[in-house]
Amino acid sequence: MSPLRNAYALLIGISYEDGLDTIGDAQDVAELLIDPALCGYPEENVLLLTGENADRKGILGAFDTLIRKTDPDSSVFLYYSGHGDVLDGTFHFVPHGIGEGMEYDDYTAAWVTAAEIREKIDSLKTRRLIFFMDCCHATGMAAGGFSPRLHKKESQAETFGKLEGLAQKVDNERGISVIASCKEEQQSYQLEDDRNSLFTKHLLMALRGQHMTDFKDPYVRILEVAGYLLKVIPETIEQVARDCDPPLDIRQEPYVNLEMYDNFILSYIPEEMRRKLEPASLPEAETATGPKAKEMRQVYRETKGANNLILFIHGLSGESSETFGALPDMLMEDPEFDGWDMKPFGYSQFIQPENGKHVWGGITDIGRITEYLRTSMKYKYEGYDRIAIVAHGMGGLIAQRALLDMPQEHRDKVSHLLLLACPSNGLSEAELQAEWNKPYAEMSGKGAFISWLRREWEAQFASGLPFTLLAAAATDDPFVSAESCFADFDEGSCLTLEGNHFSIVKPRSGEDAVCKMVKQALTHSDSLGAFGDARERNLALGRYDAVVKELLPMADSLDIKGLRQLIFALEGLDRHDAAMKLLEDHPVASKSTDLMGIIGGRHKREYLKKPNRKTGETAQVYYSIALDMAREAADLEQVYYHAINLAFLSLVMEENKPAMKEYATEALEAAEKCDDSLWTYATLAEAHLYIGNLYASREFYEKAAALAEIRQKISMHLNAHAAYLALYHPPGGTDDFTTFLKEKLLT
Repeated sequence: MSPLRNAYALLIGISYEDGLDTIGDAQDVAELLIDPALCGYPEENVLLLTGENADRKGILGAFDTLIRKTDPDSSVFLYYSGHGDVLDGTFHFVPHGIGEGMEYDDYTAAWVTAAEIREKIDSLKTRRLIFFMDCCHATGMAAGGFSPRLHKKESQAETFGKLEGLAQKVDNERGISVIASCKEEQQSYQLEDDRNSLFTKHLLMALRGQHMTDFKDPYVRILEVAGYLLKVIPETIEQVARDCDPPLDIRQEPYVNLEMYDNFILSYIPEEMRRKLEPASLPEAETATGPKAKEMRQVYRETKGANNLILFIHGLSGESSETFGALPDMLMEDPEFDGWDMKPFGYSQFIQPENGKHVWGGITDIGRITEYLRTSMKYKYEGYDRIAIVAHGMGGLIAQRALLDMPQEHRDKVSHLLLLACPSNGLSEAELQAEWNKPYAEMSGKGAFISWLRREWEAQFASGLPFTLLAAAATDDPFVSAESCFADFDEGSCLTLEGNHFSIVKPRSGEDAVCKMVKQALTHSDSLGAFGDARERNLALGRYDAVVKELLPMADSLDIKGLRQLIFALEGLDRHDAAMKLLEDHPVASKSTDLMGIIGGRHKREYLKKPNRKTGETAQVYYSIALDMAREAADLEQVYYHAINLAFLSLVMEENKPAMKEYATEALEAAEKCDDSLWTYATLAEAHLYIGNLYASREFYEKAAALAEIRQKISMHLNAHAAYLALYHPPGGTDDFTTFLKEKLLT
């Protein structure tokens, strides 16, 4: 049999001052890889870094060597055993040369960051890459005595929880496979009398084929190794913990990024086992790469500065590109989605119990993928303010469970949950028997998992959902009934789409129902209207959502500045009732002329939408009381704020032009005495409009527009446009001045 000529490896083992020595682990993996009876990697293709060679220069240089040597058909095996840590938010590996008590600058000059490794991985031409990370004592040097100013000491569990984050920071979202020795808040163990850590011990066993009982071909592949490690390590630790006296409460579960889109070869099975196979079934290693996946899209769109993310989650038997068809592309073609990044979330189409891979099975599928989603929300998607989840089929169950499991701070990022043909209330017994394998028995509406899910959902969200939920059922779905799709959700959150279980998420045009559903849910805003720049509008909505999630829980303790920021964010998200209730109930609102003006503005906008004299008069009352308070306090900024709004209401409500000019003159005189600012300019512009000086009005609107953000422009346009129409009655409602206002304030 031919050796794996195009297989490469980089293996790193390090000895530290704190006593941790992983050199033996790396050496053992290297010896196995170059063994012609097992892995058959050419010796010159295996880079082993230990001792002084495993410093920053050596590690980065070895990656450069791989970049030069490999090609698109190469497979790359990466192995790191040593400390992993995080400092100042930077996830990094701890190479040789870093010791206790180092100064900050010396430490950061010697580390190797996850971002640097990710950059090197990006430069490799191959996508057939697997990275094993065995951070055996990931407390790193932090627990060993850094200077206090550099890094406070943390407990072992607290610091070790960074390993999963380190793995995610290395992941380049391009289909590489990452397997780490344990999950968050767990430790990586080495059993007594063992030469290797538990993780590396079983990795070596898997590469030798010792985990296999059934041989369909003569090779050990990624999926078999991943599945074995996921199964054997938790079971071993559980057994050891039970055997202790007293029993220990410990766990070790490997982290796997689940995105394995090419089931390529890692090693041969042992020679004596290969002899049992028919010669005709022994393909050459260079061609035996396993089921070759089509090119998988790991990112639909990623743009600089975007703070919104649409995350597509497919079901257990699919893959995002196949499941959602052209939906992401159609959304990206719609300019209304500018400002939204779009990414698939899921796992390889090869990881399917029904295909006999046995990497996951039944409810375990949902549990493992849920954990991966929870971790991704914490690390991979941490840069986004607002995340909308679009989930199909059982992907919706993954999303629901993840929302229940994840910490509040990460759940707060989720603004929308769109469930498409999701069996939220389980599958019927008949459906299970007809279409699904036995491992899915718990998917029954009466099964333990679905019963738990609905019970926990009701308990955690009893006071209301902190995100927008829409549940859609298909008119012709042989798998999932409408009753299961709609579960116990509010009737207003449920809708039916024409089509079957699969077709409803595969639109033929941007006018199909699912496109309209997503667009209405994610981009519609009454407050922002059809403001010309969709990207700016969506970015603003993302910021508003982040502000509300941060400030609303602490609303009672906010000062005037914080309360004002929260009110504007609520208004921007069309949560008008919540904003109004907060204003009316908050203890500082009645003492603040600024907040009273916000209440007046709320009633003013309601009046303009649907003229009701009582609403308009309520606005006048708030502005009038606040103006009197501002006059008494000689607060000129508040004087012009309330006076200009009273000038506006005097015109549009009562057509009382004398009162309009009186208030406008007061606002003008107060604004002229204040420092230049956005609202000073806006007030001067509006005041000159009321007294008939349109040239000066244009000049100040231009200055204000140059400083304004989206909601501020909309607010200025609201008053200016309505007042101009009431004063000058242009034919057809448009002329040069209205065009000027639109160009300056609505684009």
